[in-house]
Amino acid sequence: MEKGEPTPQLRPQHREVVDTLEDDDWAYLAALPDWLELPAFDVLVVHAGLVPGVAPAVQSPNDLINMRSIRPDGSASKRIEDGVPWASVWPGPQHVLFGHDAVRGLQRHPFATGLDTGCVYGKALTAMLLPEMELVSVPAERVWFDPHGEDA
Repeated sequence: MEKGEPTPQLRPQHREVVDTLEDDDWAYLAALPDWLELPAFDVLVVHAGLVPGVAPAVQSPNDLINMRSIRPDGSASKRIEDGVPWASVWPGPQHVLFGHDAVRGLQRHPFATGLDTGCVYGKALTAMLLPEMELVSVPAERVWFDPHGEDA
């Protein structure tokens, strides 16, 4: 999304963030890559997911930031109940580190690790140390967002 583009339907808390962004913020966000390749560690890093069998460079930006599951037909879905975790069928060989799936929590698959352990919801913040591939987790300082609408 670029500054000035119509924004999709957003939850009120997301709308509040969008409304605070200035030109420099939009420029910074627009300059960020959709995914990172760390060849020294044979690792890819992506916000949400990758469709198996599709090269990272031609993945849909929407899938890269929103997907959680793969449907039986091989298409991406942002809904957890709409297929299997995409990471469970990622064939490698590069290992993928990703987030965006706090409902499923820590995911450990042969070629993908999901690091979203719900820090924003008051659970934990998890990272992967490279090259050791060692997980490190610390408790959240507090609840930053309550999905049930109660004040944090």
